[in-house]
Amino acid sequence: MARNAYIATPSTVQILTTAEAKTHLRVDFSDDNDYIDSLVLAAQDVIENYCNIKIMDVTITQRCDSWYDSFELYFSPVQNSGKASIEHIKYYNDAATPVLTTWAASNYDFDKYSAPLRVSLADLDSVDGYPNISSMLNAIEITYKVGYTNSSDVPKALKQACLILVGQWYENRQEAVVGRSVGRIPMTATYLMNRYRITDLGLN
Repeated sequence: MARNAYIATPSTVQILTTAEAKTHLRVDFSDDNDYIDSLVLAAQDVIENYCNIKIMDVTITQRCDSWYDSFELYFSPVQNSGKASIEHIKYYNDAATPVLTTWAASNYDFDKYSAPLRVSLADLDSVDGYPNISSMLNAIEITYKVGYTNSSDVPKALKQACLILVGQWYENRQEAVVGRSVGRIPMTATYLMNRYRITDLGLN
């Protein structure tokens, strides 16, 4: 398989608000607000990497060399949330001078509840197969959105896992603490995240 994907538009919303994180940390002053926000973003990144998901709303561009490579999308939202949509699928046609062409949405089906997300032909009786594409690299471009737009919609288990990570890092700011292992993901956080972990990556 030959495909790549990148975040075209990052999310501007955190999994936790500053107030939620401060309540958990029992912090009632504002001096550490920026630091706490940075810990929330770091914890969110850890959760997303561990679970192979994108929690908050992002726009992704995925490029593929063939239609076969476009069957699975690389980035997924929280499992079973359905928080995903395709903005467009474009391809370079097989003309002598390839032209970037938009593929009509009526020609394909999008399974927003699978993990990873899937794209396939619509009803074969009404669609004459996949269009011919150029033999060039990255001939197909899929732009799609995944993730929640509001942090209040995030599953409580993932928010709690984020709070646990933020709490550990806030209280232990060094890599090594006598009698404690702070370099590992706490077992409680791992337990909370495991339910949402996608083990079959779309890029595999």
